[in-house]
Amino acid sequence: MERKKLGVPALAGLLVGPVLGSGVILLPPLALEGAGSASVAAWVVTLGIMGIFAGVTAALCLRYPGDGGLTEAVGAAFGPGAREACGWLLLGAVCFGPAAVLLTAGQYLARAFPVPGGEVGGAVLLLLLALGLLLRRVTFVGTLALGASTLIGAVLFAGSLGVLLHPAPAVPLPPPSPLAFGRVLVLLFWAVIGWEILGNYTGEIENPRRTVPRAAGLAFGAVTGIYLVLVKALPRAAASGGGLPSLADLLRPLFGGTAEGLLALLGTLLCLCTYLMVVGGVARLGVSMAERGRLPRFLGTRNAQGAPAAAAATLCGIHALGLGATALGAVDVAFLVGAANGLFLLNALLVVAAGARLLPGRPSRWASGFLALCFGGLFCLADRGALLAVAAALLLSLLDLSPRRAVAPRPCGVLPGGETAEASSGA
Repeated sequence: MERKKLGVPALAGLLVGPVLGSGVILLPPLALEGAGSASVAAWVVTLGIMGIFAGVTAALCLRYPGDGGLTEAVGAAFGPGAREACGWLLLGAVCFGPAAVLLTAGQYLARAFPVPGGEVGGAVLLLLLALGLLLRRVTFVGTLALGASTLIGAVLFAGSLGVLLHPAPAVPLPPPSPLAFGRVLVLLFWAVIGWEILGNYTGEIENPRRTVPRAAGLAFGAVTGIYLVLVKALPRAAASGGGLPSLADLLRPLFGGTAEGLLALLGTLLCLCTYLMVVGGVARLGVSMAERGRLPRFLGTRNAQGAPAAAAATLCGIHALGLGATALGAVDVAFLVGAANGLFLLNALLVVAAGARLLPGRPSRWASGFLALCFGGLFCLADRGALLAVAAALLLSLLDLSPRRAVAPRPCGVLPGGETAEASSGA
């Protein structure tokens, strides 16, 4: 029996939750603190970059579909070595970043409920729930994400609108230095992450040429609307504890004493959506790499639900180790986020560089080239932990180029039936 596939609403819901992610709660207050009076400008720049990136990734995933996602586009542009490097960068990022997402969710759970083990215990509970969901059909996960994204967007938009209609006096904010503004832009790149995972789901999308552009446009419109209203309202919220206002302060005028609990619920749902989208997408990349012999072949297996069970379970196991290392004090969340950010940045740089080479039309190539310059500049500001993680991922990709016993790889842009992606897209 043919597996059910994602339509426009489910795919849009699958995108909105992860693109907002924990960043919609964590980043606006941090941007307000770091960029001061220029925080709205920083968000406008970030959302502009996000829109271009969403368009480039959507165009590339239509031309180069499959479990390998946009690594296939990078391979078509720069050869198999670049494809493997891109795959390892994304795999490396997802070995670090989701553990930080789980710990963030664990903090919210620990605030709302008496969870044994505090934030680490909450993170473990969410990890077990996420693993169970990752083994389900992708349409079930998409429907769940759609419901969660709708609730999250409605609450944040309503709370922000309530503040804008009845604002407190604006908080006086100093202008940032150019270096501080640049560092805030690097921090806000966390809000851009998520679109590149879209390519890994193309094999499970109904009528991709129709569904992908509509879902990406719908998701980007929702994300942009939520962020712009939120960051405009935040400086106008009355701070309860002195200093700068928080997201709880933003929700309190409309939701009263339930604001803290509601924020904990939203934070948990956002983190769960992010985890499911990113880990599910990269697990599909693991299937593709296993089929080419770049990973152990057992990672290429799927269960009866069509989910990449072995790869998803392995990634969850790695995240469990990360949670254990954090509990023992061997690493902290800042290290996990920094390492993941550097890996995601370089992976995104390779993707948009491929777009500059492969996409038809001068505007598309110019947009991709502009993004490559932006991402390259942001990568130069990455911290030492991020650079070390990138070096390790690139070394693994070089070591992995030796011949192995493998299933013969499918040429880039060729669909399972032998049809080329260009032919299917009408190119």
